Amino acid sequence: MKLLLINYEFPPVGGGAANATSFLAREFATAGHEVTVLTTAFGSLRGTSTESGFEVVRVWTGRRRAGTSNPFEMFSFMAAAMIPALRLARRRRFDAAIAFFAIPSGPVAALLRHAFGIPYLVSQRGGDVPGGFPEIDAVHRLITPLRRAVLRRATAIVANSPSLAQLSMAADPFPVEIIPNGVDPLVFAPEAANAAPDDEFRILYVGRLHSQKNVAALVASAAALSALPGPPVVLEIVGDGPERGALEKLFERSGATLALRWQGWLAKQDVVTCYQRAHVVVSPAFYEAMPNTVLEAMACAVAVVASRVGGNEDLVIEGETGFLFDPAAPEQLTAALQRLRLDPALRRELGARGRRRVVDAFSWPRIAAQYLRLLS
Repeated sequence: MKLLLINYEFPPVGGGAANATSFLAREFATAGHEVTVLTTAFGSLRGTSTESGFEVVRVWTGRRRAGTSNPFEMFSFMAAAMIPALRLARRRRFDAAIAFFAIPSGPVAALLRHAFGIPYLVSQRGGDVPGGFPEIDAVHRLITPLRRAVLRRATAIVANSPSLAQLSMAADPFPVEIIPNGVDPLVFAPEAANAAPDDEFRILYVGRLHSQKNVAALVASAAALSALPGPPVVLEIVGDGPERGALEKLFERSGATLALRWQGWLAKQDVVTCYQRAHVVVSPAFYEAMPNTVLEAMACAVAVVASRVGGNEDLVIEGETGFLFDPAAPEQLTAALQRLRLDPALRRELGARGRRRVVDAFSWPRIAAQYLRLLS
């Protein structure tokens, strides 16, 4: 098949959905399909390039930051991608398309269906579904007619977790298939040479620094942890976002003795190394669809402590691959971290079980096959 993948984010721009697009494109190409990705230009990344056996076409949208995007930049992509998408479809004669996010990618796919009859799937990722992020509820209400027009014309709608599917069907009257996120267990794998010694306790967070991610609870818990008996605490934060300044002030006010290391955004292999040398990865968000960071941590055989919400609950099995906590009760997070801090054997056991779980159920070849069945 000739496939077009449309996403306003693609590595090194964006987060989990960008990575999912990249891995799926690679798996489709490996399976012998002709794949084109239409995405956003950023910095020196513009025009057309070839990556891992597929073509990437980047259009200018004025995007200024790799890790975050604002509504203007999203709608700029929707407008800027229309003409290039028509040109690509006329030249390549695509058999099908996948739009990652109903908005802003969905209208581009809907245009191609109208112009050329190309069927498309909508892969919902979280922020494009009403109800997950209260701060953008007004935007969702405003674009409801456009979102529903996109979903109505789609051959199928996919969500990456049961909780996101339920949220989608509560907001819009269309059935939703569930295909989870995946992980590459060859890229994200444990490495003994990078393992941290047990004479310290390394906590890792990877992701955007946004209020929805609840990183403040993690900083506060790590600070509380440093006052309890046990090995010295190291908190490593990989990522960036609008909450960075507030988090720095929170840490300064805490007077904690732990080592806090701000890494910013890192290249993929550097992130892998961060996972490999962590003792525990924390996903403290108030809402998650299906976080790639949890999958990646589990693939690297790292114990996970995650908030008891949506996609986290779909991945973390309490007491078997990690621990879950109520995001409204940060003392539960502190207690789980302290338990792992004092029990190296337990965290290694949880990590080993987590890796087995993701290899068995969440490898990208398995996930790509599910998309291909729908596309076929």
